[in-house]
Amino acid sequence: MKTTALIPLSLVLITVGSATLPGQAASTYKACSLLTTAELEGTLRQKLPRSGDSDITVNDGPYKGEMVSVCSWVLGPASVTLSIMRGPRTAAQRAAGLATLREADEALKKQGWTIEDVTIGRAACSTYRPPATVTAPMGVGCIVEAKGFAFSLSIIGSTATPQQVKNLAGRAAGRLP
Repeated sequence: MKTTALIPLSLVLITVGSATLPGQAASTYKACSLLTTAELEGTLRQKLPRSGDSDITVNDGPYKGEMVSVCSWVLGPASVTLSIMRGPRTAAQRAAGLATLREADEALKKQGWTIEDVTIGRAACSTYRPPATVTAPMGVGCIVEAKGFAFSLSIIGSTATPQQVKNLAGRAAGRLP
């Protein structure tokens, strides 16, 4: 993975999603409807502006052609990204998706990142800490499958814990259709 991926793979979507032009059609999964700005501000203890929903199409891998809806909140070094898409339909598709995430984590570890994984309930969460030689904030992300959807919630540049991110992810899962 290129050095532009110095952040967890689950967070790479914000980079791709931020290139989406405003004024596009309504979002497929409406990621911004799953969490409120007030909920995030309560966890982060700071004000966050909300961006609109955007959709991106997965270009390769086991989800090629699938739509991912992304909502992001950004303020200074802190950012929150919520991404949602259709969940895996087969065990092979799930395994391939997880393998992609593991490859990204291994690439980060080779660059000196420390990654601490923890499972909290049905959420697979990770804390990402950069090496001292990299100027980048730490990040926490959780990946969850619920109601036929797969989604990730990632918080970068704050002191949020995996439990806090998992709690927010649980609120988002409860709002899935």
